[in-house]
This record gives sequence, C-alpha cells and structure tokens, in this order.
Amino acid sequence: MEIRNMTRRLQFPFQMSMRYKLMILMVIIAVLPLTLVTIFAAKTTKHSLSLEIIRSNESRMDWAAKYFDEKFGQLHSVAYSLLMDNNLFPNTNGETISASNGPETGKPYIDEKLRSLYVANNTNIASISLYLNAKQRLYIVDKDAVRSTDQKVNPALEGGESANNHQTVNKIVKSTHNNFKLIRSMNRFEDHEILGGVFIEARWNMMDNVINMIHSEPNSEVLVLDAQGNLMYNPYPVQTMMDQEMLEKALHGPMEPGFIESKQGILFYQPVVSANLWIVKFIPISYVNEGASTTLSFSFYTAMVSTLLAIILSVLIAYFTTKPIIRLTRSMKALEHLNFNVGVDKVRSDEIGTLERRFNSMLLKIKELVQIEYKSKIEKRTAQLKAMQAQINPHFLYNALQSIGGVALSRHAPEIYEYVRALSELFRYTIKMKSDLVTVADEIEHVTNYLQIQKLRFQDMIHIQMDIEEDCGHYELPKFILQPIVENCFVHGLEGKMGQWIIAIRVEKMMDDIEISIEDNGLGIDEVRLEDIRRQLSRPGEDQVIGESMGMNNVNSRIKLIFGQEYGMFVTSSKGAGTTVKVVIPAIVKGEEPLQ
Repeated sequence: MEIRNMTRRLQFPFQMSMRYKLMILMVIIAVLPLTLVTIFAAKTTKHSLSLEIIRSNESRMDWAAKYFDEKFGQLHSVAYSLLMDNNLFPNTNGETISASNGPETGKPYIDEKLRSLYVANNTNIASISLYLNAKQRLYIVDKDAVRSTDQKVNPALEGGESANNHQTVNKIVKSTHNNFKLIRSMNRFEDHEILGGVFIEARWNMMDNVINMIHSEPNSEVLVLDAQGNLMYNPYPVQTMMDQEMLEKALHGPMEPGFIESKQGILFYQPVVSANLWIVKFIPISYVNEGASTTLSFSFYTAMVSTLLAIILSVLIAYFTTKPIIRLTRSMKALEHLNFNVGVDKVRSDEIGTLERRFNSMLLKIKELVQIEYKSKIEKRTAQLKAMQAQINPHFLYNALQSIGGVALSRHAPEIYEYVRALSELFRYTIKMKSDLVTVADEIEHVTNYLQIQKLRFQDMIHIQMDIEEDCGHYELPKFILQPIVENCFVHGLEGKMGQWIIAIRVEKMMDDIEISIEDNGLGIDEVRLEDIRRQLSRPGEDQVIGESMGMNNVNSRIKLIFGQEYGMFVTSSKGAGTTVKVVIPAIVKGEEPLQ
C-alpha cells in the first residue's frame, strides 16, 4: 500500500496538463546541471580565497615582525646608551663617578643624560627610569620633569626573577592598556652581579601603523601577546573572539611563525623580539564565506536567468500547443458566471473547431432563454402591481371624495376640506396609469398628501422635515416607491414611541445618482432583524419574495428590475435610536431612455 501511494505521488506531476509537464521538464534540464556547477564553483572559489588569504597574511606577518624588531631595537639602543655609559655604571673595580662625595654626586649629569634621551624619543617613550645599586637611587624622567628617589631594592629584581642578584634581566612587561615596560639590568662582566637597571615605558601606538596594515580584513583581530600567552596589547575596544585552545596550541609549539585553520576561522601567529612577544591575527570564517558568496551570487543569478529563460520557452511551447483548448475552457468558465460575451471569434478548421462551433451555438441559445425569462419576470411584476392597484375602484372613490370636500367647504369646514382634498389626490395619483415612471416632484407630492392625512390623526405629535435639493424634481423614479417606506415609519417605527415623532425626507444628487433618505426617530430595529432585512434586499430583483402588500421588498425589487442590481434600498438602524432607509436610483431626466 505504501509503495502504491509513493508511486502515485511520483506520477502526480506528470498527470497534470501538458503545459505543466513541459515546464517542469525544461526547468529540471536547465537547473540541475547549473546547480552542480554552481556548488563546485563555490567550493573551488572558497578554497582559492583561503589560499590567497593565507599567502597575503603570511607576507604581512613577516613584514610586521621585522617592523617590531626594528622598533624594539630602537628602544634597546636607548637602554644601551645608558647601560654602556661608564660614567653611570661602575668599572670592574666597582667605582662610580665621584662616588666618594655622597649619593647626590653626579646627579646633574644623570639628569641631563636622561632628559636628552627622553626629549629625543618622547614620541614613542612615556618615561625612562635608571636605577643605580651603588647609590640605591631611582632616577625617573617623563613629560613632567626629572626626579629621583631613594630605593634600596632594585625594581628589576622585584617579582622573584633574580633572587640571587646575579641573573641578567631582559624582559617586556605590560604597564597599562596602552603602554608597556622594557626592563634591562646591568651586570658586572666578571661575576654577573647586577649594578643597576634601565626601565623604559613605551607607548603601544608606535606599533599602530603596522597593526593597521596587518588588520587588512574588516572583521579580523590583531593582538600582541607575551611568551606565556598573556594579552599585552589589544588595539580594539571590544573583547577578543579568539579561541583560547587555538592560542595555546599556537604559542606552545615551536618558536616559528605559522597558521591554524578551524571551523571558526584562520589564526596566524608570528614570534617577534626574540620570541618575547607574539603577533597573533584571527580572521573569522565569515570573511572567507563572504568572499566566496560573490561568486556564489553570480552563479545563482546566472542560474535564475537561465531558469527564467527555460520557463519562458516552456510556456511559449505549451501556449501555442494548447492555446485553442485553453481558450475554449476559459470561455466555458466565464459562461458559468453568466458572461455571454465570450463567444469564440476565430473558429479553427480541425476537431477543436467543431467544439468551438457547437459552443457558440449553445451560447446563443442560452442568451435567448435568459432574455425570455427576464422579460417574463418583469411582466409578472408589472401585472402584480396593476392587480394591486385594481383592487379598489379609484374613480368612484375619487369622485365621492370630491363631493364630500365640496360639502365640507359649503359648511365652512376648511380643515376637513384640506384633508379630504389630500385623500382624493392620493387616489387621483393612483389612477394615473399612463407610465410606471414618474418624476421625483410627483412622488414627493404624493408622500406630502399622505403625511397631511397622518397629521390629522396624530396632530402636533408628529413633525415633518423636508429637504429637497434644487433641480432634483425632474428626475424619474418608479411610481409608489416612497409612500410604502413612509408608511413603515408609522407602522413599525413610531407607533408605541413616547414623545414627539420626527420624519425627515431628504433628496439630493450624488454624482450620477439620486439619493432619497427617509429617516425616523422611532424604536429602531434589532440586529438580527436588520441583518435579515439586508440579506433579503441584497438578493437579485427577480429572486426577492413579493407579498400581498406593496412593501419594502416590492419597492426594492422594482428598482433593481428597472435600473439594475447596483441600485435599490439600503437600511441602517439602531435599537431605540431610529431607522434610515436610503433609496438610490440613477439620475435620469424625464423623457430620456431609461437604463436596461
């Protein structure tokens, strides 16, 4: 069962359309070899880049070692100029200049000697100190002045390096972050007894030029360590990323320059100053990968372009091969959405052309059937409206009301006459059956007569607001669409409400449409009922349910059937705050051809 499912999954891409098969095949042919070439080129480039980095950095490290030896040779020369001065250190008999005259004898000479050396080298040297065992005195010169102090213990012997006072001291120690000390002792030739020492505090920034030259890669690090691996100088403010195991492996091996490659990067090490110091440089593997990524990116873009060309070629081949079938398929899908303008214009002469001719014939028959059905529904709606209008004898009622009005006027009852006149105008408007379309002015006059009769019932309890925009009276709209909406305001919105009733009617032109808003301050509609009304009103005109009375659905259906599905009624309401019904129709002047 699992083998069968796997077989089906493998066959699935080839069971799709011919266009898809050609596309997949050509993409595989183009991408697979190019991908292999790209991977091989990336690995080769990475290896070549690593070799180039190693060769260039070995050369830089060797040059830096020579620079370090030269700079430290200059510092040693300063120390030798003091150590080899016979006026400062004793001869073989251990005598010094003017030693018999006390410890301060020869101080001017010593001060001048130290000052001249400091002034000549103060760019790289922070201070120079001289200790004389015979005087047990330490002389110091720096940027401030030359000073001396009594000191019984030679500073060169501190730390236990020369416990027997007969061992030569020659070392470099860390002073501060930016300085280091060069310490050298003066030993008698015969017995190696220490006669004194020189202490030079130098600035590391004298090495910054060569360190910056070594720091050729953006993410690399360059450090200066002592022979034990302790950090002597870090020119960067951030903490080093070098692996301690790699450092120990490099510094505890032979005193020779070299490098170590690892997953983290490449570590270069170079002994300097007779192996008293080490220059260490670390290049992270990200730099190597970044250099190789350029070639990889070029190969990737080349692959993408080739893939795109292959896709375009496959699409063109599939397109011209399957074009007639796809065209017929799209026409059939469009027909599902009642789009009848999808007939095939250029009919082929082969078997597919036969299908296209049959499709065009079927499309014409469907269009004819839809038009017949549409006209039938419009006629049905018109017949229903006329049947409702014919339920009473409007002529008889109109004449009777006119007679009643005349009697009321003769009996000096003008108020009764006005209400009878309004009622008779309602029926007169009903019997005008020449056209289903009237002007906005006629429909507003009909609604005004209806409201006048309602005011007879409710007196001052009801307040009517009319806001009819100028030049809107001559536009056409279906007959009897406003009075049912106003009637709903009384039946469903205002009856049962305490306080004054307000009905506001507003007519205005918005772009190419006429908007008629009928608003009341009645009880409002709850959310469930409002959603049901909106759902019913959103249906196509021919699908709405028409009751026996001329209600909202009837009005909305007539508007949609006459003007189109984008027009009709829209209801907004809040429970306890009133209801607004908006009627939207196209702005068509009376006498123009209405929309179909």
